[in-house]
Amino acid sequence: MTRFKSGGAADAALMTGMMQLWMEAGSVIAMRTTMSLLQTAPDGENLRMVTEKPAVFLRAQIAATSAAGASLMRHPFDPAAAMVAAGRAWTGTVSRKTSANRRRLNKHIAGA
Repeated sequence: MTRFKSGGAADAALMTGMMQLWMEAGSVIAMRTTMSLLQTAPDGENLRMVTEKPAVFLRAQIAATSAAGASLMRHPFDPAAAMVAAGRAWTGTVSRKTSANRRRLNKHIAGA
């Protein structure tokens, strides 16, 4: 019988990363919405909002799949660890893009 183990600290790190991503995504959405309503968005921002997502999600999915596979190779009887590794890889990949958008939009707002 397979025994599922929890990662403890790894689970907490995943949850922390997800919360950070959620907060940053919310701030980017708020900034973009406000700039669109006030018509102060940088040139090409509306196109960027739409076109960046598929590429980021594809990279995140590839990273998550690789992390899950590597985890299963190291610990074949711990699928929970593979799920946590995949979640952390996916969240980290998307979070890097979200953080970059937040920094870029903050500079635009500060300079406007």
